[in-house]
Amino acid sequence: MSAMSAMSATSAMAAMPAIVASDRMHVIARVGGERFAFRVADVEEVLDAPALMPVPGAPPGLSGQLRHRGRTVSAYDSRWSFGIERRASTRSTRTDRGAGTALILRVAADRVALLVDDVEDLTALDSDALRAAPAGTDPSGLLRGVFLPREGGNTHVLVGVVNVVAVVARASSLRVEAESAE
Repeated sequence: MSAMSAMSATSAMAAMPAIVASDRMHVIARVGGERFAFRVADVEEVLDAPALMPVPGAPPGLSGQLRHRGRTVSAYDSRWSFGIERRASTRSTRTDRGAGTALILRVAADRVALLVDDVEDLTALDSDALRAAPAGTDPSGLLRGVFLPREGGNTHVLVGVVNVVAVVARASSLRVEAESAE
């Protein structure tokens, strides 16, 4: 992780008062050359290089499983989820033995791990600046929209704001597909 370690990202999220951890606070993750924002309220934890257990006969997108706080959590490839072309592995990307970084996402009682290349920031995003995703950029319906940071920040980076409910629903459908294939 470049801008912050997994422990410091998790600690920072846990230490925030509830009012700050509103819809404005987001974890910014990098997947390839793209940036995605996840509401802090949807991110249970950030794990650096978690070990993945293989899932025999797993469908595309299901990278494996990991153990998290006493439960088995399915881990999904964010590149596959967001339609980003895979490149050869580098130091910052996933390997067959583990992942660069995993975001443990939660919706109600459901948990999934989304494997990303890196977590770069924890920041407040102004909901008034959220725009619809450009036509053709979100065929899977996983984005709530896009955000272009204001002046003074990284002004040339478009950030996709992730609809975590849709990500978890898609992950659940893959899990059912994998279980029925067994």
